[in-house]
Amino acid sequence: MTAAAPLGSKANPIAFDHESPAYAANWADEYRTIRESACPIAWSGAHGGYFVPSRYRDIVAIAQDSQTFSSAKHVDVATGEVTGGVLIPTIPFPTAYPIETDRPVWDAYRNFINRRFAPKAAEARRDFARAHASLLLDQVIETGAIDFVADLTGPLPAIVTMDLMGLPLADWRDFAEPLHEIVYTPKESPEFVAVAARFQAMFDRCLVELERYRNLPPEDNLLSLFAHAPFEGRRLTDDEVLGYCNNILAGGVDTTTALTTNVLAYLWRNPNEKRRLIDDPMLLPTAREEFVRFFAPQHAVARNCTRDTEVGGIPIAAGDRVYMPWGAGNRDPEIFDDPDRIDLARFPNRHIGFGAGAHRCVGSFIARAMFEEMIKAVLTRIPEYVIDLDSARRYRSIGTINGWMNMPATFAPGMRLSPAALG
Repeated sequence: MTAAAPLGSKANPIAFDHESPAYAANWADEYRTIRESACPIAWSGAHGGYFVPSRYRDIVAIAQDSQTFSSAKHVDVATGEVTGGVLIPTIPFPTAYPIETDRPVWDAYRNFINRRFAPKAAEARRDFARAHASLLLDQVIETGAIDFVADLTGPLPAIVTMDLMGLPLADWRDFAEPLHEIVYTPKESPEFVAVAARFQAMFDRCLVELERYRNLPPEDNLLSLFAHAPFEGRRLTDDEVLGYCNNILAGGVDTTTALTTNVLAYLWRNPNEKRRLIDDPMLLPTAREEFVRFFAPQHAVARNCTRDTEVGGIPIAAGDRVYMPWGAGNRDPEIFDDPDRIDLARFPNRHIGFGAGAHRCVGSFIARAMFEEMIKAVLTRIPEYVIDLDSARRYRSIGTINGWMNMPATFAPGMRLSPAALG
């Protein structure tokens, strides 16, 4: 009698779909079940089929082997068919540079922008982030009501990222809204077509601004850099610039929004923890890393196997897709004591919330600065906020970014600090 194939093998896939409402509601439990099963790197039949590693050691091993597990995205010029890339399922948007390339191509694209995202460069933007966090709170502080996503955690990362890019700050809504919608709308849903059109319009605007910079003297922003600076002895093409825009705008806007919104909800639910941060501001950098670990705002990316191999005793064939859940690795009890509990003083903290391997998030230092300035502004000016969780809505799909669509709250009205207004 032939034994049944273990659950999670290709012959017996698990019921797992990272874009589903069930995943959004129970992702930590789903990964715990996979991790404790006979197939800790399980096969899902959703979206054409893909492997789901659940252990920290396997996820890091895959992320660090970019020759075997490629991030590259390929577009067939004749048919327009898209294969590979870092999203499951794939979507027909510009290849994101540098994240959807592999070495040695990756090195050239990453090195071209590294200096703009280094720790010193991130700190140089902290004052800008602090000032705009204050301005955003000024818009609502006299009313005693705020939607954290619409009024703070959404606009602030968009404004900072657009300033870095050289895009008009007054138009931040035209960029922030499509960037959020493209993430939380399941890619196989009927409304995705309309969302994709808005997302494409954002790229069209980037090209308009790029052409404007080509006709101006060099300025200190990324679009001007793309317009003027030599890249391997030539100028970047429009497609390459759009690839950078795709990576930097998507990475810079939605992830920090997701992290900060999740943390504000946690601190409201846990007032003693909020009080610890208010009483000891020096704890915030350590707590920040723990929040990144626990909430995993950049929830996962995909990899594409280039040769027959084996990870953690599980055979993976050339052509197989792999869903890389940083959130699962960050809850692995083999690495983290009591991983399903937030410890504001957890140290050391080997989380992979910003990824692992060569493709680790280029904007992590800027994201940290933006997060800190938003949290400090709220805890300083409206610390006793009350969230209406019954009206708050999580992302329908959190398989890429673990975020919220809205989060209304009330507080005791206060005084504006500046008469200035935002666009």
